[in-house]
Amino acid sequence: MSKRILLGITGSIAAYKALDIARLLRQDGHDVQIVATRNALRFFPRLNAEIFTGHPVYVDLFDSSCSVRHVELASRSDLILIAPASADFLSKMALGLADDLLSAICLSTTSPILVAPAMEENMYFHPAVRENMKILLSRGIREIPPETGSLASGKDGTGRLASSDAVRLAILSVIEHTQTWKGLRVLISAGPTHEPIDPVRFIGNRSSGKMGYALAGACASRGAAVTLVSGPVNLLPPPGVAFQSITSARELEMAMGKLFPAHDICFMTAAVADYRIMNPMEGKKKKDGKVWTLALEENPDILSSLSRIKTSHQYLVGFAAETVLDPKKLLEKLRKKGVDMLLANDVSQPGIGFSSDTNELTMCLPDGQVISMGRHPKTVLAEKILDAVEKWGALPNLVSGHEPSDHARRPTRG
Repeated sequence: MSKRILLGITGSIAAYKALDIARLLRQDGHDVQIVATRNALRFFPRLNAEIFTGHPVYVDLFDSSCSVRHVELASRSDLILIAPASADFLSKMALGLADDLLSAICLSTTSPILVAPAMEENMYFHPAVRENMKILLSRGIREIPPETGSLASGKDGTGRLASSDAVRLAILSVIEHTQTWKGLRVLISAGPTHEPIDPVRFIGNRSSGKMGYALAGACASRGAAVTLVSGPVNLLPPPGVAFQSITSARELEMAMGKLFPAHDICFMTAAVADYRIMNPMEGKKKKDGKVWTLALEENPDILSSLSRIKTSHQYLVGFAAETVLDPKKLLEKLRKKGVDMLLANDVSQPGIGFSSDTNELTMCLPDGQVISMGRHPKTVLAEKILDAVEKWGALPNLVSGHEPSDHARRPTRG
């Protein structure tokens, strides 16, 4: 479905990456028009952008050839993407300023707007930027969250422009999947569990929660009412998502058992600790030069317990972190756990899985299919997982007919 997409480029060092986004969108058959700020032109060659898109790059608000160019461009665009979106430009949008062509277009349009922030981590998490983003989200503007990795300063952190593939998938979600999950209630667990040894120490794992949070954002974008239950992670909950924090496996078991009956689909992405301390200490354990032996007991199998109470109108997706992906054993696990879909990844592979923005999943289905989903950013995999649920999960039969609750209602534009 070809669309007219206006790509706004602002003054960020990541501006040059916008040309790759433009290239991908053109490959998908979309008509791409670039509008840049003055500072953005410092970071990419204007001529290259015009060659990529086949259109002139517009910058000036006042032009003798067209006195209302911002109105013209706003009215003929089906979707507006700001990538990269600098902290300065997000502030302009939140305040409703219109002192350049791009900000004037954003005020004039009635089409969907997506913003892909790119900046240093301290800037992205600054209270002023968080408040501006909250304002924009309340107006129906959608965020394509930045990724974690090497930043312009040389430091590692959150703030790197989302990958071109992730941006492309977000646009496809708006164009092709808008509201297809409306009426569905989705429950997602994410992150690790921490099992206390004493008030200071715990047993845990290296799960970052990124896969679960990406799924929560993707489900909300498709119109679902989403509840996210998360262990301790350094992530912000996606906008429009009900959020509950937990720490231990027992807390997660109680939360999921209570919430699951009221939901249509459940993604159990949390990495639950297999064992817990039998008798956690009330005070901090001091060094005494002696060997310290910890007695452990198994934690409950939360996924199996959910499958036992699952009805025929519910769809349960399990996740498995493995070091060897044996198709036969994966199918055995799927049947043993009683899930409708099992997604497994090999955590021994470098660069994917725990703490990474990228993952490589293998999907197993009850009919014996074992399908590789390939290696992608987790935001891209989230969309692919939802597509798979739509294909194999009999999605129309899962719609409960309930209106999404207020906590998950997201305003729409256009």
